Amino acid sequence: MLIDTLHGSAEGLLLLEITGERVVLIPISRKFADVIFKEFTAEVTRYLVRRPPENIAQIDEYIEECRRKMIEGKELTFVVLLREEREFLGVCAVHGQDLPVCSELGIWIKKNAQGKGFGRDAIRTLAAWIAKNLELGYLLYPVDRNNIPSRRLAESMGGVIYKEGKRESMSGALLDEVVYRIDVEKISLEGALL
Repeated sequence: MLIDTLHGSAEGLLLLEITGERVVLIPISRKFADVIFKEFTAEVTRYLVRRPPENIAQIDEYIEECRRKMIEGKELTFVVLLREEREFLGVCAVHGQDLPVCSELGIWIKKNAQGKGFGRDAIRTLAAWIAKNLELGYLLYPVDRNNIPSRRLAESMGGVIYKEGKRESMSGALLDEVVYRIDVEKISLEGALL
């Protein structure tokens, strides 16, 4: 399991809130289904494995699956909000992989919030929290080779290319994937407060 227990029980993970300098990460919930459905568009998913939902029921299923996996300690999936205004920005997660050695980071930011550093802030906040609270050696961060902002994000955190390959997205697109390895011990703990 990625996480044995925090805050006394596995269900406590659903109460976790991680605060960064400009963003706050809170567990994904049904409260955000409508805005996720609206913002998780074909343009936003261009470089992602997941495809945009066809209907709100698919978002509901996704949220329930994420929450179940959080309770099981297999992943953490958060909604990214502006810290003060609490405006929805996107979703970020850490998924169990070769436990307890490594896990995989993922993020998407809504279109009109891209290019403003919010994705970087969210991933850095999550990674710093992971470095402080979980026993992982490293994190993997897969990105499409053509997704230059995501590649810069990984490299700004000391990420080095771990492996490369092709991967088919759920939409049928062929992603030219570069997987970065980010050593947890090198992640700064600044900016991640509980």
